[in-house]
Amino acid sequence: MTTLEDITKRIEVRMTGETYDKTVIGELAQTVLDRLCIRLGVTSDTFPSSFVSIAVDASVKLYRRRFYEGISSENVSNLSDSFVEDILNEYSEEISTFRNNSTNGIGSGKVVRFL
Repeated sequence: MTTLEDITKRIEVRMTGETYDKTVIGELAQTVLDRLCIRLGVTSDTFPSSFVSIAVDASVKLYRRRFYEGISSENVSNLSDSFVEDILNEYSEEISTFRNNSTNGIGSGKVVRFL
């Protein structure tokens, strides 16, 4: 099973009982996976299994954002809504920790500076 298949399968489990569009969910899951790979400095083939839960969580949030989940403010009289700009920002600490401690083929992720 590919990482994307694992993510979409877990999304379906999480959204049991809800009506949702599988095509849209698949596209959002791919987008989240792509963005996490870029931020983690990995490929989809080397995507860490510990980040699958984050991909699932972010994908569901993106899907539900279409129906106002994640709204940060709303003005009723002018119907002004605003959303969190970066859905993965919530997981920046986990991403930074992974990048700092990772040995994903580029070294340890730590930098040595000579003075």
